[in-house]
Amino acid sequence: MKQYQHTPSLFRTLMGLMMTALATLAWAEQKQTFGDYEVHYSAFNSSFLQPDVAKSYDIQRSKYRGLVNITVLKKQPDGSQKPVRAVIQGKIRNLIEQVNRLDFRPVIEQNAIYHIAEFKIASQDTLTFNLEIQPDPNQPGFTLTFRQAVYPD
Repeated sequence: MKQYQHTPSLFRTLMGLMMTALATLAWAEQKQTFGDYEVHYSAFNSSFLQPDVAKSYDIQRSKYRGLVNITVLKKQPDGSQKPVRAVIQGKIRNLIEQVNRLDFRPVIEQNAIYHIAEFKIASQDTLTFNLEIQPDPNQPGFTLTFRQAVYPD
């Protein structure tokens, strides 16, 4: 599995662009808690990324491509949270019940770990994301399901 490691400034650039794009569209980052784990998730059109950022992360930038970003944080004994790697498998389903698999890959930064997967956007649609997340190989994972409206930008 290919790992992507970049400078912290590039991470800040990517995250800033994602959050700016999300804020511009009134999409807030969403999260769910599963025991000691907090999962942050967002999905957006890959054309929101700057070309150099998309290229550095090997992301296909297109108005017909989306990107889903998952970050898993584990609560520490002192109350802080630490980003952790997880095995994530997932599928998306559109309104006419077509299902496509998501292939996640980790992106590891200095103090962050997130998992990204690309998906196709054929037309305006509402996608249901169904993800199986397993941060600890010795413990059962959990299921995260969310819906996101998408459209070619």
